[in-house]
Amino acid sequence: MSNPIPPSTKEVKSSSPTIPSPPPHHLNHNLSNSDIQENGLHALVNIQTAKDIWTFLLVFRIFNSFLVKTFFQPDEYFQALEPAWELAFGEGSGAWITWEWHYQLRSSLHPTLFAAAYYLIDKPMEFVNFFPQFRAEVLAVLPNIIQAIFAAACDYYTWKMAEKMYGLGSRTGYVTVCLYLEYLEEWKTNLHQLLMSVLSPWNWFCSTRTFSNSLETSLTITALYFWPWDMAIHSGEKIKEGTKEASAASISRGVFRITESVNHLRYSLLLAGIACILRPTNLLIWFCVIMPIIMSLIPGVSPKTTKSPITQDYIILLREAMLCGSIILIISAISDRLYFGEWTFPPYQWLHFNISQNLAVFYGKNDWHYFFSQGLPLLLLTYLPFTILSTFKTYSPSTTPNPEFTSNLQTILTQLSGVMIFVLSTISHKEVRFIYPLLPILFLLTAPSITSFFTRETQVPTKNPSKSKTETKTIRKSLLTILILLNIALAAYTTIIHQSAVISVTSFIRHKYETEMLDAQGIPLHSPDAYTYLKHYPASFDENAPPSLNINYDIKKEENSQYAQKMMGSSRNPDWNEQENGNAAKPFVGFLMPCHSTPWRSQLVYKGLGAWALGCEPPVHLEVGEREGYRDEADRFYDDPGRFLREEMVVDGEGVGKKVWPRYVVGFEGVEKDVREFYEGGVEGEGARKGKKMKEIWRERNTQWIDDWRRSGDVVVWEFV
Repeated sequence: MSNPIPPSTKEVKSSSPTIPSPPPHHLNHNLSNSDIQENGLHALVNIQTAKDIWTFLLVFRIFNSFLVKTFFQPDEYFQALEPAWELAFGEGSGAWITWEWHYQLRSSLHPTLFAAAYYLIDKPMEFVNFFPQFRAEVLAVLPNIIQAIFAAACDYYTWKMAEKMYGLGSRTGYVTVCLYLEYLEEWKTNLHQLLMSVLSPWNWFCSTRTFSNSLETSLTITALYFWPWDMAIHSGEKIKEGTKEASAASISRGVFRITESVNHLRYSLLLAGIACILRPTNLLIWFCVIMPIIMSLIPGVSPKTTKSPITQDYIILLREAMLCGSIILIISAISDRLYFGEWTFPPYQWLHFNISQNLAVFYGKNDWHYFFSQGLPLLLLTYLPFTILSTFKTYSPSTTPNPEFTSNLQTILTQLSGVMIFVLSTISHKEVRFIYPLLPILFLLTAPSITSFFTRETQVPTKNPSKSKTETKTIRKSLLTILILLNIALAAYTTIIHQSAVISVTSFIRHKYETEMLDAQGIPLHSPDAYTYLKHYPASFDENAPPSLNINYDIKKEENSQYAQKMMGSSRNPDWNEQENGNAAKPFVGFLMPCHSTPWRSQLVYKGLGAWALGCEPPVHLEVGEREGYRDEADRFYDDPGRFLREEMVVDGEGVGKKVWPRYVVGFEGVEKDVREFYEGGVEGEGARKGKKMKEIWRERNTQWIDDWRRSGDVVVWEFV
C-alpha cells in the first residue's frame, strides 16, 4: 500500500537557507524566474507550506482520534479489529469472529493492516517486559492512531486535489504562509476547502474510526489526486486532423512524457485497486472516472496512429492497469488464502450473499430516497445548502489558471457523485457511510460556492497608476462564525457525549479485571507464577481481597513475560464456557444488550477476561420464505427476558442453557427488573437465590435520545454477591 505521507516534492536547487523564502517582491533577484510558481511564490515556500499543512493535519487527526469516545456502528470493531486481534494473537485470544468471516465475505487486507500494527507494537513491549496494564492501554488506542494517519492523508490530498482543480496557491500555510498573509493576492478557495475538511463534523466523527469505509475514502481521494486527468479532460477536444495545430497538440498532449507521471498513474491504480477490494462498490467511482477516456476511443475522436503521444498514453494506461490490477489481486488472494485457509475471492462472495440471497436486509431496509433525505444531510450538515447551490451553478474563481480544465473536471466529479448515489439507492440496505468516499469530492465541488458567498474581491490602487492590487475580504462574518460554532458543537456532541457509556463501560470492566485478577506484576492471580509466590509466602494470600500493590513479587522475568503474553491474547465464539475441573468456568462479565452494542476484545484486551454477549447471526441456513419468523438470540431475550434467562442460563451449576451466569452483568437500565427477578427469585428481599444479591456498581448516561428502545437509558454494571 502506498505510504499515506505525501510524496516529496521536486527539489529546487537554491543556495537559500532552510527557512522559507520571503514574499515575491522580496525575493533574491539572483534566483531563476523558473523558481517562481504560478501563485507568485517561490517554490521553496510552497514546498514548506505543504510540509507544514501535512504536519498540522497529522497532529490534528491524532488529537481527533483521542477525543472520539462514542459508539457509532459495530463494523468499526467487528469487521476490522476483532479479526485483526485474532491474526495478531492467535485463535485463543478471545476475539469475536462474526458470521461474515466464516462465509468469507470480507477481504483480509483491512484487518491485516491492524494486525501488523498490533504485533509490531506489542512484541517490543513484551520484550522489555512492560506491565500488561500498560500494554492494554496502548493496544486499546493503537488502531485509531493508525487510522488517524489515513484520515490526515485524506485531508491533505483533498487539499492537493483542490490545488490541482483551482490552481496552485493557498492561504493555508500553517506556519510559513501565515507569516506573509498580507502579501498574498490569492483567492481563498483552497483555504475554504481545507477548512471544510478540518471543520466537518462528519470527518471529526468518522474519519479516525476503523471502518473500511474510512480507509476507502482516504484511498479514493489520494488515487483521484494521482490520476492523469489530462487524458479525460482533453479527450473531448476535437482538432482538425492533418493541420500543424493538430500535430503540435498531439505532441504537447502526451500525458506520460516523464517517469514521474507514470509513477503517479501507478500510485493511483494501486490505491484504487485496494479500495475496490475492500469495498466492491468503489468500482462505481472508477467506472465514472474511466468512462471519458473510453469514450475518446470512439472512431473519429482520437488519432489512430500508434506513433501519436495520445494513442501511446492509452497503451501505457492499459498496460499499467493490467500490471497494477494483477499485483493487487495476487496480494489479496495470498492474504485471503493465509487467513481463510483456502483460495477464495471475498468480493464475489459479498455480491453473492448481498444480491442473490439479499441477506443485508436482515440488518435493515431503507427507502429509495435515504441517501437524499438522510445520507447527504448527515455527511454535509451545514455545507448542504452550498452543495445544492453548486449543482445548479458552476463557480470558477477568476484566478483559475485553466478554466476549461476546471469546468470539465467539475462535470466529471458531479456525474460521478450522481451515478454512485443513484446506483446505491437501488439496494435495500443503506447506510450513510456507504457514500462516505464522496465527501471529499463534494468538498471540492462545494468550496467555490462557499468562497463566493463569504468573500469579496476588490481592486485596490497601488503607487503605480497603471496597476492595481486585488484584495480579498471576508463578508457575512456573523453567519460564518455561527456555522463554524455549530459544526464544532455537533462534532463535540457526537464524539464525546452521544452513546459514550457503551465505550467507557469496556474500560471500566477491563480495569475492574486488572484490579481483582492481576497482581502487582500484571500476572493473573490464578497463574502458576502467582501461585509460586503464594506457596512460599502463604500469609500474604487472601483469596477474597484484591492483590496488594505493595508486595515485591520475585518472579523470573522470562516466566513473567511468557505468561503475560498468553494472558494478553477463549475461542472464536464470544461465549466463555471453558471447563475447570469438569465444571464450566464462571465468566467475568456478561452483556445483556442488543448484539454488538459494545466493542469486544480490542477494548477488553485480556484473554483471561471471560465474557459472553447476545448474538444476532442472520438466518443464512434458512430459505427466503422461512426467514420472516426467525428470531436471533438478542430477539429472544427482548421478546421475553424472564423466559430467556430461565431457559438459556446456568446459575451455580443449575440450568440447561449454554451461557454460564457471570460475576458481573452489563446492560441498559431497562433490563434491571427482569434480571433482578431472575437472580433473586423475586423482588429484593423475597425469595432471594441462596441469599445472594444483585448490586449496582457502575452507571453512566449513554445518550439523551436514541431510535432503538432497547438501548434507551443508562448503561449499568451489576455485581452478583
